[in-house]
Amino acid sequence: MTESDRPVVSEAEPAWSERNQQWLAREVAALCARIEALAAGKTNRVDDQPPGSAPPDASADEPFTPALVRCAEIFGLSTFERELLLLAAAVELDSGARHAVAQAQAALTESGRSSQPTFSLALRVLADPHWDALSPLAPLRRWRLIELEGRRSPVQQPLHIDERVLHYITGVAATDERLTGIARLQAADEFGTASPTGQRIARELSGGDGRPLLLVLTPSGCDHETLRHAAADGIAAGGVPGLWLQPRDLPSDPRELAETALLVDREAALAGAVIAMELETAAESAAESERRALAFIAGAVGPVMLLGAPDTMPLTRLAQRRVAKIGVAPVSQGELALQLRQHLPAAGVVALQQAVQQFHLSPPALRNVIEQVTPEDPSDASAPTESAASLSRRIWQACRESSRGGLDLLAQRVDSRASFDDIVLPLAQMEMLRDIAEHLRHRHTVYETWGMAGKTVRGRGVCALFAGESGTGKTLAAEAIANEVGLDLYRIDLATVVSKYIGETEKNLKRVFDGAETSGAVLLFDEAEALFGKRSEVKDSHDRYANIEVAYLLQRIEAYRGLAILTTNMRSAIDRAFLRRIRFVVQFPFPDDAARREIWRRELPDSAPQRDIDHAALARIPLSGGHIHSVALGAAFIAAAAGEPIMMPHLRLAAQREAAKFERPLLETSPRSVA
Repeated sequence: MTESDRPVVSEAEPAWSERNQQWLAREVAALCARIEALAAGKTNRVDDQPPGSAPPDASADEPFTPALVRCAEIFGLSTFERELLLLAAAVELDSGARHAVAQAQAALTESGRSSQPTFSLALRVLADPHWDALSPLAPLRRWRLIELEGRRSPVQQPLHIDERVLHYITGVAATDERLTGIARLQAADEFGTASPTGQRIARELSGGDGRPLLLVLTPSGCDHETLRHAAADGIAAGGVPGLWLQPRDLPSDPRELAETALLVDREAALAGAVIAMELETAAESAAESERRALAFIAGAVGPVMLLGAPDTMPLTRLAQRRVAKIGVAPVSQGELALQLRQHLPAAGVVALQQAVQQFHLSPPALRNVIEQVTPEDPSDASAPTESAASLSRRIWQACRESSRGGLDLLAQRVDSRASFDDIVLPLAQMEMLRDIAEHLRHRHTVYETWGMAGKTVRGRGVCALFAGESGTGKTLAAEAIANEVGLDLYRIDLATVVSKYIGETEKNLKRVFDGAETSGAVLLFDEAEALFGKRSEVKDSHDRYANIEVAYLLQRIEAYRGLAILTTNMRSAIDRAFLRRIRFVVQFPFPDDAARREIWRRELPDSAPQRDIDHAALARIPLSGGHIHSVALGAAFIAAAAGEPIMMPHLRLAAQREAAKFERPLLETSPRSVA
């Protein structure tokens, strides 16, 4: 029973459920009186009762619709079939009804004192009886409203009401336990204001030519989550719940599938819901998903919404259905702006519109962001006023977190507070790093507003190659760029990407790039020569597939809208075909004396206790920035263990240990001692 079936009543009037139970109790009492009269021999048939003794149709003079009357309307029951359903429910609810039925059947059939009613008793005690009410094609058995017990003649078999139907008649909230794990009922009030697409879906659901509807929602440049939200939005706009199921959860056996389809159909009818099915998107399971979905739809009689892009040929064979299609596109900027103005101040609207240019948020994720940044009580004048800059930062961070999706399962997210001020590089290299950040920051303006992208989507991303020896700051520069533009940095673990099996590497990389598209995150491929190496001459099948991997990577790098950073110690090993697609090539030189001195100053901050540090002498040790960081950190631990401030002997010992890792002596660029 849905809320739309219940009239609005004043607080002084009983609740609908209470009134329904009162009505049902009166009907059961009246039915018991008729059965007792028949058993006592006061009348041979209900038709012989005096006028007015039959129970009136309460729906005509009561300001509400009882659940039993509504059930009869849903399944098209006759007066006799409705009373038969009441009789089967009465013996489950009332001990007096069980006693009356037992007495009547003992007196009339001489077959014992069974308290479970039979069709034979129903024919004698109920109004307007007809034999075909017990036909398997009639509503009572077609919809499994009642069940027969035993193998005797149908007329003599005890009748039982289905448990789910009994709960419905009594007004108890319930679902069919046989559908647990198969179908999920989602109330209409779980969704917000309908979008234009949702309103169009609602119109399709409410219209028609009398045939049951099959509404197919196909993606038009949107992801499956957006498709799902559009379906839920349309169902909610129609003011009804949605009964959601996945084809993979349906049984494969045709007989079991038909039985499940009937139960789902009945549940949807009782709940006033629309059935919504989601097709699988994975290629390996899509065909089986579509087969089960179409087999289910062929056996169902209620309206069904199908999410996905099924083969059109099977749909043409569903002549009993009215098939309609709606293409679902991503939320437009106009729709988005309309939603935002209802929840955020002007500064927040501008900030969120800028954020959605970077982060591809689904409507549910967008609503989640709005809920996070919207004040709990916007009308509270005493609440402190938040600055536009602070609100913009919160909105950007909320969008950043909401767009991560499942990328954390595919790559390692690097959390760092590094900035350009932490990098020591020549001026030319620093300017190039800042240019990379500016490309990311202004790409929407250049590509979309100014139309510089043309008609192609290729080449909109940024690919940068960082080449240089180990420890020269390549990873630190990637962290600084990501922090400068407020994006996540993900390091791609080659061990989880590269596979010896043919085609697996491409699949792994596809998942990475697809996951990163939502947020436009910065992807860091360390030691990229392992993936982006030179294509070799084809001598066998392994060479051919290795070259296919490289070609696939070329295409994905070019199409990726975010920043992909490749780092390598061997620039010469990178395939030359990449150079055209790499917009920035930054060479990280080995630091000279002046650069090393600056690095030492930054690695030994004023907050650390230190004494008699000779930065000039330290700078003469030929170490890269990464090694200097390791030496400074090692010396700090040595000094802390000795209970002393950091001094030159600690630094020299740490430097010797660092050099020993590479099995080479500690050399200096001048003969002066560091100790």
